[in-house]
Amino acid sequence: MRTPLLLLALVFSHAVFTTNAAPLSAAMPRSAVGYVEINGLGQCLIQLRDSAYYSDALDSPQIKQAMQQPQYEKFAAGRKVAEAYLGMNLWTAAEKLFGEIAVGVYPKAEVEQPDLVVMIRVTDPAAWAHVRERLDPLLTLAEDTVKRETRGELELITFEGENGKAFVAVHKNWITAASTAALLDQSIAGLRGDAKVAVAHNPAFKKMERDMGAEHFVRAWTDLGYFRKLAGERFNLPEKYDDGFVSLMFSGIMELAMQSDYVGLTLDADKAGLTLATGIEGDPKALGDKFGWFFSKAGTPGTPDVAAVPGLMGGFSIHRNLSGWYGKREDLMEERLQAGFDKFESDIGNLFPGRDIGEDIMPAFGSTVTFLAAKQSFKHFKGEPGIKLPGFALLFDLKRPQDGNLFQLVFQTIVTITNLAAAEEGEREPSVMTAVVHEGVAINTIQYLRPPQGERLDISYNFMPCAATVNGRFVFCTSLELLKSLVTELKKPQNPKRVNRNFNFELHPPALAGLVAANRRTLVAKNIQTGKPAEQARAEIQLAERLLKAVEILRFSTSVKDKGFQIQLEGKWAE
Repeated sequence: MRTPLLLLALVFSHAVFTTNAAPLSAAMPRSAVGYVEINGLGQCLIQLRDSAYYSDALDSPQIKQAMQQPQYEKFAAGRKVAEAYLGMNLWTAAEKLFGEIAVGVYPKAEVEQPDLVVMIRVTDPAAWAHVRERLDPLLTLAEDTVKRETRGELELITFEGENGKAFVAVHKNWITAASTAALLDQSIAGLRGDAKVAVAHNPAFKKMERDMGAEHFVRAWTDLGYFRKLAGERFNLPEKYDDGFVSLMFSGIMELAMQSDYVGLTLDADKAGLTLATGIEGDPKALGDKFGWFFSKAGTPGTPDVAAVPGLMGGFSIHRNLSGWYGKREDLMEERLQAGFDKFESDIGNLFPGRDIGEDIMPAFGSTVTFLAAKQSFKHFKGEPGIKLPGFALLFDLKRPQDGNLFQLVFQTIVTITNLAAAEEGEREPSVMTAVVHEGVAINTIQYLRPPQGERLDISYNFMPCAATVNGRFVFCTSLELLKSLVTELKKPQNPKRVNRNFNFELHPPALAGLVAANRRTLVAKNIQTGKPAEQARAEIQLAERLLKAVEILRFSTSVKDKGFQIQLEGKWAE
């Protein structure tokens, strides 16, 4: 589908290196504590320029409106001046000049502002010679602040300003700039292939390449070991956490990062999709039993797949041994938080009379929890809600299959209480508890004494609670139709060789576009109520639908590795 959103894929398309030269990490001076590298940017920009998506974007009303703004007019005027002076348009300049780009960051003792090194290896030396020729008069005019020196095949340029000096070396195939003369000399040696040590030789950088790969469109690296020496082994973080949610969701990653020598980032993309990844090293097993509840086992799927039910809009699945976390709460969290757990036990105990939360209830949970949303129909009604919501499902592993009975009892208690409350307020048709069987699985649900009818029923009719135990998992749903689909999907075997996902959040935007379409009339009306003209209100909803249909799937996940932990954002564009 042609849509401006897909421009992102083309801008960040992965490109093959333009030369056989060593990567710039092999030229960058070794003492860097941070490094960023981009490969093939110029080629990617040309792909963007020549794409149908870019043409469609220029024709969109939003872009045309932006082009009428004064800021854009100034930009367009500046671009024309630059192109006239260079003798080529900026697209061509980018294609011929931006082959490989790298930036190194260097600490400076007792100074907050770090030193920098920038390297650019050009794609087309002839075009670079042309640009240098065009820039030469400008440098001559600035002789009061610019000093020039020729040293063999190099031109050395020193820029002097109020904030200090910048040192530049120009070669027929590359250009490098540094904030100190010493760093410039090291950069020149590296680009000539004479460097004895470089960023590529740093042990922490080599670990990142080992764990995350060496060839990417963009890659970035930070030397955590250096910053650990400055801030202390725990980066000034306390031994115990002061937030229960942070402890449950992030503590394992934070503890592992404190052991890592690096933080790495990579970006790859093409016309099919995009992958952004960040990673740290470390062995989760080394954290011991205190954080064993956080991590799944490397080499296993980790969490189950979000069930591919019809109309799936999205959901998440997470590995957390809740019983392990709850049992170690005094070791993990500050003492002042413990009173909150006591109150939790008191409140939740009303649903589990005669049961101990820590000894009976929490151990009943398995290691994974899943939540999802999917399209639902209202064919069991004589009408439909005015605002249509998806069906929702909550699934969690059971430590033992018989523990499902405990949660069925809770389900029945909650449904009975809410049903009585709704009946007293007259918001819903009366209903009774009943049971149905689907593919051999018993499902507890409700049945209305008479089917609700009306064109715009109350929003509460989106919820038809039901529950079942399927293959060792307890499932609670707001839609009987969805639960039946889940019964079918949960009986299917999962691929045991699938990549590990300790946490998995995924969205299926085309299904969300269907939800927007189903509620278009209501959404447009709400837009108009905010004071927008009817035409604008409709256009914004139509734009939202187009953008959602442009992306097939978005996934944010974490993965336990043998020697580290990675976080990924993946997107697949619709065809």
